[in-house]
Amino acid sequence: MTTMKKALIILTALGVLMWTGCAPVELVPEEVPGKPVLKADSTLTLTVRAEMSNPETKALAIDGTDEANTTLLKSMWLTGEEVYVYLGEELIGKLKAVEDATDPHYATLTGEVTAAGITPGQTQLTLLTPYSREDWTYVGQGGILLVNDGGLSGLYNSIAARYHLAQAENVLVTGLTTDDDGKGTLTTSNAVFENQQSVYRLSFRFQNGGVGEKTPITAVGASITGDGGGLWKGWNMGTGPISVWLNEPTADPFFVALRFEDQTNAEALNFEVIGEDGVTYLGSKTIPAEYKPNGNFVSIKNATLTERLKLDVHSADKVNTVL
Repeated sequence: MTTMKKALIILTALGVLMWTGCAPVELVPEEVPGKPVLKADSTLTLTVRAEMSNPETKALAIDGTDEANTTLLKSMWLTGEEVYVYLGEELIGKLKAVEDATDPHYATLTGEVTAAGITPGQTQLTLLTPYSREDWTYVGQGGILLVNDGGLSGLYNSIAARYHLAQAENVLVTGLTTDDDGKGTLTTSNAVFENQQSVYRLSFRFQNGGVGEKTPITAVGASITGDGGGLWKGWNMGTGPISVWLNEPTADPFFVALRFEDQTNAEALNFEVIGEDGVTYLGSKTIPAEYKPNGNFVSIKNATLTERLKLDVHSADKVNTVL
């Protein structure tokens, strides 16, 4: 073979190599090993380890037997309790709780969620229990803290069952696996739940003309408003007043779950109490800032509060101030 022919063969080979090396990028798609392909509206099984940031945060029971010295709410999970899962503002699924056999402050949550656009290491979820945001309201409470009326573990309409909203924010998606049919498994960081309200123990008395014995008021209901307009009615419902209607008239203490918009400043609560006698009793009570953060059990007869309750009794065109 002549020297010229060898050169032509070499140049031709180089040309083939150069053409192959310049192939358009789209003809050689890049694959990222291990990156899941999440189809729109994929159904994913989610299992979450749930805990409370503080053992005294969830209003399922009162911590301690001496009510006068109780200041915090006790936290525990109930097997079968429902937990709602949100991606941003969208409800994407519901989980069921199984309480830890050794410590009921912990639970395992399991269920299915349906969502797209989830990226491990970036996507964060919000979990809420025992009701969804759409059903979150503090209006129309029955004033009952604990009662066995046939619901989950015997609780149905009581504050413990209906108003003890606990929420876990910024639950990070840590893993995602999917199958060809769109089903898969989702894993997250632990869900740390925080209480969204405190429970207040209320009782009212008046003193006719400011003298003589203070008489308990037999109430049929009450309306509560915060001076700062910061009492939540519920999710996207605005702020107070909060109504409480008792199952039957009573002069005994009753209870109300409240959530303040502003939890750092003292605020006066204004009461309109409707008595069994048809009289409307007006009064106010200042709640110190230290009692406003969520998770407290607050009694208006608690000696640590800074004021005694004052009631103005409107009756027979007279206003009697009670000290």
